[in-house]
Amino acid sequence: MVVQHPNFHGALEPARELFAAAREAGARAIQVFDPLSLGVLAPPGELGADIAVAEGQPLGNHLNYGGPYLGVIAARMQDVRRMPGRIVGETLDVDGRVGYVLTLQAREQHIRREKATSNICTNQTLMAVAASVYLAWLGPGGLEELGRQCAANAHVLAELLTAIDGVELLFPEAPFFKEFALRLARPAVEVRDAMIERGILAGVPLPDTDGHALLVAVTERRSPGELDAFADALAEVLS
Repeated sequence: MVVQHPNFHGALEPARELFAAAREAGARAIQVFDPLSLGVLAPPGELGADIAVAEGQPLGNHLNYGGPYLGVIAARMQDVRRMPGRIVGETLDVDGRVGYVLTLQAREQHIRREKATSNICTNQTLMAVAASVYLAWLGPGGLEELGRQCAANAHVLAELLTAIDGVELLFPEAPFFKEFALRLARPAVEVRDAMIERGILAGVPLPDTDGHALLVAVTERRSPGELDAFADALAEVLS
């Protein structure tokens, strides 16, 4: 069973209960997570996921027209030898300095490719190094502060926007991290285009609704003044 938490609409799923149900049914539980959420949300392992996967682009990498990015995958020890790729571990050299080495990789990648779990033929090391530098720069405290700022900004903006006539949360009862979906009085595409004319990328229209829903994302990079400007511009567009 695969659960995206937070999900596509930004809402938080009851992941712990879902994974417990999966275990009772004898199924494996996979969580798709947002790396930036781990400073404030419980990690996949604590929630009961067997495998955790994520997009590593938010970890210090630019959007860059869709790539190249890096993927993140983690599993419990029982599944380590079934994972594709190579496992890098930490060790000490002869002088006692910390070093990182390949500690586990399937020989089939080299001698029996038809039985290999993967054949590594592209290099995403630059993106992985950037993500490592970003996380090392943040540290545990920085990651927590980043998550708190994202969540705080998102909830402040949601309150500002839902105070406007013709704007309401698409899922008013659902908790969210840094993304939330709005239902608008006008078609979302029209609102998006009108906001772009005002220099604001308001969000992404949701095609799986009636055309009046907009997905909004807020990060730690937005200032209180920018949040107020967003709300003022949207009120003008909907007036």
